[in-house]
Amino acid sequence: MPTRRFPIVSGSHFIDAVEVIACIAFVVAGFALYASCNGGNSLILFGVAVAILGALLYRTGAWATIIPFAIITLCLIGGGWYGVTVAGCSL
Repeated sequence: MPTRRFPIVSGSHFIDAVEVIACIAFVVAGFALYASCNGGNSLILFGVAVAILGALLYRTGAWATIIPFAIITLCLIGGGWYGVTVAGCSL
């Protein structure tokens, strides 16, 4: 009996390119806002970039990376939210 493999996730390369560009844009925006609101805004933007990168890897077939990327994303966004609230900024 042959072993059952996971199906290959097929997708458009255009969507992959858009995800890469969006990830780079969020990282650049995070570096641009590093001094505002106690660094919280940049952490939130870095968390979104990590989430997009995790989605890109998930779409290409690296399914085992979804849990670590989800944990890192939650930590970055949670830490950013905490930094924003401690600094007195509102979202």
